[in-house]
Formats: sequence, C-alpha cells, structure tokens
Amino acid sequence: MFDITNFSLKDMTQCGADLRQLGDGAQSMETVANRIVDYLNLHLVDSMGYQACAMIRFFITVPYGKLDEELKNHAHMILGYEPDDDGLKCQTILATAGIEPAWNDRHQSRYYKTLPMIPKVLADNPMYVQFAEIFSVVLDRTIVPDPELVTELEQTTYNVFHVPDTVGSEYVPDQEHFVIPYNIRSVIGFVGMLPSSQIFSVVLFTRVHMPRDVVSYFKTFAFNVKMAILPFDEIAVFDEMPLLDTLTESSNPVQLRSEIGSLHQLVSTQEQVVVEQSERIEAVLLELRSQTRQLKETNENFEQQIEENEKLRQQAAEVAIVEERNRLARDLHDSVTQSLYSLTLFAKASQRLARSGDIERANEYLKQVGDTAQQALKEMRLLVYELRPLMLEKVGLIGALQQRLDAVEGRTGIKTRLQVNDIIELPSNIEEDLYRIAQEALNNTLKHANAQSVSVHVIILDNHIQLKIVDDGDGFDTDVPSSGGLGLTSIRERADKLGATLVITSAPSAGTQIELSLAIDQS
Repeated sequence: MFDITNFSLKDMTQCGADLRQLGDGAQSMETVANRIVDYLNLHLVDSMGYQACAMIRFFITVPYGKLDEELKNHAHMILGYEPDDDGLKCQTILATAGIEPAWNDRHQSRYYKTLPMIPKVLADNPMYVQFAEIFSVVLDRTIVPDPELVTELEQTTYNVFHVPDTVGSEYVPDQEHFVIPYNIRSVIGFVGMLPSSQIFSVVLFTRVHMPRDVVSYFKTFAFNVKMAILPFDEIAVFDEMPLLDTLTESSNPVQLRSEIGSLHQLVSTQEQVVVEQSERIEAVLLELRSQTRQLKETNENFEQQIEENEKLRQQAAEVAIVEERNRLARDLHDSVTQSLYSLTLFAKASQRLARSGDIERANEYLKQVGDTAQQALKEMRLLVYELRPLMLEKVGLIGALQQRLDAVEGRTGIKTRLQVNDIIELPSNIEEDLYRIAQEALNNTLKHANAQSVSVHVIILDNHIQLKIVDDGDGFDTDVPSSGGLGLTSIRERADKLGATLVITSAPSAGTQIELSLAIDQS
C-alpha cells in the first residue's frame, strides 16, 4: 500500500516496477489496462489506509475505423453524424475502476465511452484540450505518421497533469453529480504516446488533497505503463482483437526503438526526480541546520536568562531575609525588649522596697513584674508563630484561623472560639487577605486589649461572607484619630482592596468588634 498524500521516492520505484510487469502473460492492451487500474485502485490509499481514489480510468486514442460497432454508434451520438474519416482519433475508455459498480465496466459509461477528438467535443471537455495541446502534432488527422518522426516524437513526449482542487475547477465540469457528492478533492494523471502515434492516459480522481510536490513522482509512471502496453500497440488493443502470434518484438523495429527510447526516458526521468528530491532534501537539511543554530542560540539565551533569574531570585531571597530580620528586630525592640527592660526596672524597685520594709508596695511592683512577663510571653509566642510558614494552601482559611488561635491565643491563657456556619472554596488571594485582616485584629487584641477571651466568626449568608473578630478587652475611643495604631490602618487598606464593607465598633472598657462583609460569587 502507498500513502498517496505522502508519496516517496521509494514508493515511486516500487509502484513503477509493479506497473511495468503487469503486461506479463496478457493477450491484449485492454487486459493490461484493467490490471493497471485495479492495481492503482487497490494500492493507493490515504493516510488512514482507506482507498484514496473514487475512480481511475485508462484512456487510449483509437482511430474511428478501428472502433467496434458499439463504440462507433456512441461516436455517432456524440457527433450527431457518421464521420467519413476512418483516421479520426477517438479518446476511448479502455479500462475503469471505482467505488460505484458502473464505474468498473467501460461499456456502462454513458458519455466518456469514446469521444471523437474534434474542436467542438474538445471545447466541452477542457481536460482533453490539454491533451490536445500537448500532442497537437499527432492529433492532426491529416498527418500520415512517419515511423522515424513518430518514434522521435513519442520518445520525447510525455506529461503529468494535476488539478489540485477540483471544487469549482473548469477541468472537472460535472460538479453537481460527481465532484461534490463523491468528495473529489484532486485529479492527477499521466499521459504518453505510443509508436502508432496513439495517446494513452491514466486519470485518478482522488478523495484526498494531492499536494503539488507529490506530482513529480508520477512522471515515471507514464513510461512504466508504456512498457507494459507497448507489445499490444496496433496489434491487440481490445480483448476482442486476436493477438498475432507471428509478430514478435524482433520483427518490429519500431517497437524495439520505442522500447529502447522509453527505457532511456525512464532512466532520465528517474534521474531527474532523484536530483529534484536531492535538492529538496538539501534545502530541508539547510533549513534544519539553520533552525538548529537558532535553537542553540535561543537555548543559550534561555540558559543566560535562567542564570540571571536565579541570581535575581537569590538577591530577592537575601533582601527578604534582611527585611525579615529588620522586622523582627523592630518587633523585638518595640515589644519584647521594652517589656524585658520594664521587668528589670520593676524587679529592682521591688528589691529596694523590700529592703526598706515597704512590703505592700513591693508586692504591687512584683504584680507588675508578673503582668509584664505575661505580656512579653504573649508577644514572644506571636513572633514565633509568625516565623512559621503560612498554611493557607494546605488547610484553607478556616484551618489557618484555628491553627493561629491554638498556637498563640490559646497558649497565652486567652479563651478562644471559632464559629463557622459553612465552608466554601474561595480564590487564594481573597483567602489570604481575609486571613491577614483576622491576623491583624488578633494581634491588636493580644498586644493592646488585655482581653480574657476572643472569638472569630466566619458566616456565609446571601452570597456574602462575613468575618467578625470580637474581644472583651479594654477597647478604645473610635472618635480619636489613629485609634488602634498601624494594625487598624492595615485592616482598612486590605478591606478597601477587596471592595468589602468594614465596621469597627469599640469603646473604652467595652471591648472591640471588627466586622467585614464581602460579596462573593458561589456559581
């Protein structure tokens, strides 16, 4: 089988050799022609292995005087009269194969059975006009073929024709009943001349698109087919014509010269195709080398970019480490360091008061020592927790909030509660912003509120998510500018970024409530 859409030099050689041998043991040119169309119909497939041709036809020009009665009557019908020239060439179907039963019997052709090749008939059949132009010298019926002239002519005259897209093509006029319903995509054929000056052609109507670069491989088929049918030229064209046993190749110098010429043309054409394909291969190799160089350069650029990105990543990591260290240093200085310094002052004052006998005031200072140490422990736990990686991607918003309450507030003696009425999947950026808002609110409670309990509420209601953090701490006056410090400023900025509604409720000695409401899409 040969994929006609990806025909190769190897396919051309093997298929051509098979065609050349189809004349062995035959008794007529018609028998060989039937073998040829059947072989091509069976062996030419598409890329999926299915039959590639809808119809294949083998034509031969036959002088009107050598047609049988059936074909003569058909020629009369086409012409509208009986010709008086027995030498009038008629383009005649010698063999046919196809997907319709009627396309496998030349006698069932309703129009193309035989066509007298006169200007009027040719005008109605544009494809045959091309044949006429190729072989115009021998289509002139007034010329009496000279063996020397015809031999020279038929040794140098061959061609391949190609209609790459049959839809709307003038060369395939039967669009409505043939091209469209049978999905005919391309036409390809090869044509040649015999010593008798008669023209043979093989036409393939394919159901797959035939690219132009495949066409050159079909040039050699004209010579391979010619070699197969040459012994029957003017001797036994149709099955009904008896083969003359007395006529051999050795007694027919014209056929011998024709065979030698055909072999010469076959070799020359194969050499030409090999050269053309070698040039194409060389061009492809040059293109591949060029692309290889480009890929190498691109790869080198990528490697350089990767190295630069790695350096930038390392620099960014180093900057992040420095910034984190600076932040920790500030936090330690602002909270834990000051708390430890206060512990030192309170402890020394307690010692002085105890030595002076003022036990009551010494106990007050010792109580301050305990309270300050407890606050320092809370802030220290907060700093340690913040050093741990954020677990939002693994445990989600609710899980991260519970971990925070357990790891920080729960270990510092503050009573905690997390209330959730539903769990939904939120975009990661929204989950992170909500967590950071809750984190800032909890940090404020831990550092400034002196709260005994804190609760976090996550409520899903009417396509909204509500986040509420409530503590029972000292509270503050919301009318005083900058109340709550930088933590509340960060909360407001994140709420604005989300497009959420934020309400902060607090009063001195009345605790604090931070409530955020955000519209969400649950579709």
